[in-house]
Amino acid sequence: MDNISCKELNYLKDLMSWELLACKKSFDYSQKETNPARQDLFTNAAMTHQQNYLDLVDCLNSFNEPTGGMS
Repeated sequence: MDNISCKELNYLKDLMSWELLACKKSFDYSQKETNPARQDLFTNAAMTHQQNYLDLVDCLNSFNEPTGGMS
């Protein structure tokens, strides 16, 4: 895979920060919510943001993997 530019890396860092913050806030809201339907909504949102964060981590890790094969 091609190298990632500094600008692209900064975009990914920003996206990861936003997803992590959204995950934390959604989880916090789910803990404070008393309505079970809304609690489920916030819990699902937290899980979605967590998965998005993990997908971004996987994306970054894909740039760090060796291409395989012998030279």
